[in-house]
Amino acid sequence: MKFKRISVASNLLCFITAIYITVFFNRAAFVFIADYLKEDFLSTGIIAATLFLLTYCLLVLFSAPYLIKPALIFFVTVSASAAYFIDHFGVLITPNMIENAATTTRAESGHLMNAHFVTNMLLYAGLPSLLIIWVEIRHRPFVQKLWVNTLLISGCLIAGVALLLTNFGTFSSMFREKKAEITGRLNPLAPLSSTIRYFVKVNDERTYIAQPLGTDAVQTKPHQEGSNKKRLTVIVVGETARAQNFSFNNYYRDTNPMLRERDVLNFTDVSSCGTETSVSVPCMFSPFPRTEYSSKKFRQSENLLDVLKHAGIQPLWVENNTGSKRVADRIETIDMSQLQEGNPNCAGGECYDQVLVDTLASRLDSFKTNTVVVLHMLGSHGPAYYRRYPPEQEVFKPACRTSNFADCTQQEIVNAYDNTIAYTDKILAEIIDLLKSREGEFASSMIYMSDHGESLGEKGLYLHAMPYFIAPREQTTIPFISWFSPDFLKENDLKQACLKTLSDHPASHDNLFHTVLGLMNVKTTVYDKDMDIFNSCRGDGAAS
Repeated sequence: MKFKRISVASNLLCFITAIYITVFFNRAAFVFIADYLKEDFLSTGIIAATLFLLTYCLLVLFSAPYLIKPALIFFVTVSASAAYFIDHFGVLITPNMIENAATTTRAESGHLMNAHFVTNMLLYAGLPSLLIIWVEIRHRPFVQKLWVNTLLISGCLIAGVALLLTNFGTFSSMFREKKAEITGRLNPLAPLSSTIRYFVKVNDERTYIAQPLGTDAVQTKPHQEGSNKKRLTVIVVGETARAQNFSFNNYYRDTNPMLRERDVLNFTDVSSCGTETSVSVPCMFSPFPRTEYSSKKFRQSENLLDVLKHAGIQPLWVENNTGSKRVADRIETIDMSQLQEGNPNCAGGECYDQVLVDTLASRLDSFKTNTVVVLHMLGSHGPAYYRRYPPEQEVFKPACRTSNFADCTQQEIVNAYDNTIAYTDKILAEIIDLLKSREGEFASSMIYMSDHGESLGEKGLYLHAMPYFIAPREQTTIPFISWFSPDFLKENDLKQACLKTLSDHPASHDNLFHTVLGLMNVKTTVYDKDMDIFNSCRGDGAAS
């Protein structure tokens, strides 16, 4: 039996599709709005109706032969995809989130595109798309369509404004206070506007040229063969590690058993510059504090690694994540994704962070002068936490062994995450032990600082990348750990007893730029001693 295809007027199909998108892909937005309005469902319904009218206007713009079906399928697919991540992880769709998606690795994106995601997409985007393909669409003559569509769009916009005016004071106040939380959940407006803003930014950044920074930099204590040891600082950039889950910070679990035995200095009150790698990593190496930082400023200026290079220090970046985010554009970089073949610590396009220790060990003999090495960890990047550590390092059980959190209990998710922290503890301890083993050649130090934190279900949020001004502390409070060899302390005239008093002092990514310059004895006009967190423990004025 052959089914007769249904014939539908183009604007009616747009109307039905607009209802479908509004109802099925904006649940999180309407729940948030209803909660803000204290369950004023009439006002919430007005917002929903206005969103429907705007969506209908958008779809009608594409109501033309050969264009309407691809356009409707596109909007349904985009809305379904965005709604999945909004509903399941509590994320907001922002330009930074689009950048994260655009710059992720194939392996990382594979963890997100799991069976649960595919099933949702087939059900909520695939089936409607097949129906859109199947129906026959009737179109008016061109001139008539132009007039009708113009009247429809104008009428919908007027109706939308009229609806908002019924309670304008409440709505305007709500959008002033909660604009980011609401607009980041609206489909298809959030993914469309965020994508456009992201590509506008990318296009603008093509013209930016990094201006020289700290070209006057010199070392006050350069390495001289035979007279002093080479100074080596290893900066370990953590990934998605939140301070709350470090036992150093009074966490109920022992996630730092190995570092505790190695006389490290832990800072308990440290904040990040952003809530995603694409913001935090450039910001922490830039000369700009968080309050003044922007992607534009970063791209138009050299950074910490360039200043070190100007001073004659050898910088090296070792990458085991999604890239240096342009920080290491002008220095030597080792990308572990290009060196995976035959490595037992690598599989499926990713490597355990053990490769960073191994690479550092293999490069020590090549350091002929004072050197700064940056190791960019894979760390605790979610949602596939179980992929961040070897199976034999699974300390806390049972652990969630899927990237679909819906298949795991809350405790299993936390167990998997805590295993990544315990594995990071092991990696940092091995780096310290490696540096200790070469104390005959190097006066060495290690700084570990994560790029941002992570939500593990608090307030219904998972992962990270919330806009900073509304981000929970789980996403902005980060670990900061340092270690110094005896010779490094001596070379820097740092007093160990004084350093221990710094543990509770507030710190942030803002300090890294100046602190590293201070540790490497770099004199330059861009160095601010007040931002060097260790400066107060340097010299005769420090407590001994």
